[in-house]
Amino acid sequence: MPPKPKLPLTRDKRVKRSDQVVNGIKRWIVQTQQQVGSKLPQEKELIEQMGVSRGTVREALAALQVQGLVAISTGPNGGATLTQTTYDQCLEAVSNFLYFQPVDITTLYALRRVVEPELAANVATRLDEADLAELEALIGHSHPAHGGSEDWNERREADLLFHDRLIDACSSPFLGLVCRLLNDVIRRVIIVRHALPEFDRFDEEIMHSHTDLLDALRARDPERAREIMRVHMEHAEALALEAESRVDRGSLLMSNSTSG
Repeated sequence: MPPKPKLPLTRDKRVKRSDQVVNGIKRWIVQTQQQVGSKLPQEKELIEQMGVSRGTVREALAALQVQGLVAISTGPNGGATLTQTTYDQCLEAVSNFLYFQPVDITTLYALRRVVEPELAANVATRLDEADLAELEALIGHSHPAHGGSEDWNERREADLLFHDRLIDACSSPFLGLVCRLLNDVIRRVIIVRHALPEFDRFDEEIMHSHTDLLDALRARDPERAREIMRVHMEHAEALALEAESRVDRGSLLMSNSTSG
């Protein structure tokens, strides 16, 4: 039986009563150190402890379900169970926010220049042989002379997948989340206007940078991995700008890759 919620609601007339219940439940979750899979108290108990109506409790639980924090089941053993908010829900929230905010390539890459080197250093001692083999295969997929697609955007997707695999190995959930969000925003909003044949140095730069990085990862050298990634991000930004990329917020709804 989960501990009873003991926090009274914050009686703020500016905050809807169901939102007060949501916030009260969240405080209770943190203060009683509940975990994913834990059960919330039954509806009747929430009503009694929080002094609100059944409709208010149900509205609050529905809001928590939309936020991805609970799953609600029916039946004798039903109720609300704590769940982990998914990455897709987080990405959707960020995408919704960006519909009404300016997004520019320079800022996106400025952020990547900060976080991607730290990602490379973080995973340098964490990758096993299977991870390294997968990264090596993705390097080939990003270059047409080494098995990569003739389609430029498909090769750019291989580039981003290389970075995604590093994120998968990251020991910091928050660092991994920031890196993944940036990668997916880039996938969705950056449209390359001129992916021309003379831009084959995109392929060359990505292949050489990723190969050098793979060597550093194999050597389990965090400092070298950090520096290689820093330079790689600088080159990636310069090449994206030279390709006359543009930002298209309408692509926030799309899940396909559009850039590298």
